[in-house]
Amino acid sequence: MPASSRFLLLPQRLALAACIAMMVCASSVRGEIYKFVDENGHVTYTNMPRPGARKLQLSPIAGMAATTEAKSEKKRNAAAGPTPAGFPRIDPGTQRKRDDMRRQLLVEELTSEQHNLTAAQSAYIEGRRQPGADLNRLLDAVHLHEKNIEMLNKELGHLR
Repeated sequence: MPASSRFLLLPQRLALAACIAMMVCASSVRGEIYKFVDENGHVTYTNMPRPGARKLQLSPIAGMAATTEAKSEKKRNAAAGPTPAGFPRIDPGTQRKRDDMRRQLLVEELTSEQHNLTAAQSAYIEGRRQPGADLNRLLDAVHLHEKNIEMLNKELGHLR
């Protein structure tokens, strides 16, 4: 076969390889693959049986089988309850310590935001006395700290 003919077949070979790969992947899920070789030596892979075709025995790809199994287990666990079976459990004492630490951090942040709000309100009041002050920016700072305080209080309310 001339070299130019071999290069012309390269796209066809790539397409055939891609089709085979897709069929192998699909076969691991369900279905059968048959290989047929005609009198000219052309190989055809198909999911349809035909006279003279040989059924291929393909093993599932390890990664695909593991992924499928993991998805199945995830579905089973989701149906069983809100916490997956393999999820690490924390004893109540440890959880209480974590909640206390979180509460302490939120209270510290709340105290900081209250100080920042007081400073922003003072800056706004001072800015109202000065001509040319950017009152919108100062008022936005006050609103930002008020919103932060509101969210921190809301988060503290969710703690057990």
